[in-house]
Amino acid sequence: MKKGKIAVAALCALLLAASALLWGCARPPMSAAHLKRDPWSLEEPRSLITKFMRFDYQVLPVGDSAGIKGWAYLDTAKLPEGAKWIESLTFTAYLCDPEGRVMAQDTRSFLPREARADEGIGFEFTLRPEQWGQRPLFIAFGYRLVLFEARGEQGAKGPFFASEDATTR
Repeated sequence: MKKGKIAVAALCALLLAASALLWGCARPPMSAAHLKRDPWSLEEPRSLITKFMRFDYQVLPVGDSAGIKGWAYLDTAKLPEGAKWIESLTFTAYLCDPEGRVMAQDTRSFLPREARADEGIGFEFTLRPEQWGQRPLFIAFGYRLVLFEARGEQGAKGPFFASEDATTR
């Protein structure tokens, strides 16, 4: 009888440890409530303006996913004078509910390039939420960019960093 109680106690301890491990590995919920968002609209050209970027895009149905295709433009008038070279650039598209909870996201990284307002950066995203639901949906964009004075130079002033992304709650 004692062996049975010890085995049950060991099994309970093992299950508790496994639960804690799985809980720690779970992704925390993300929120885009602080980002500018547009209502979901299929195949209609849209434009969303953030602090340093303008995203011109369309949402296209792709099977059980949403495809987002478009161009992003850097607002160079808002950049410091010496920020002429984009060393690092990442965009993220978010599919959100009305409260800003992120239901799906997709991220793309881009090669270094000159910082130009007149030259768009093409992007394509695929968003596939675990479930679609019946509530209205919204699109938001995030970005991270690091700019320098020139290609290959760190510059005396150091890098300029700008970021707008969803946050974990």
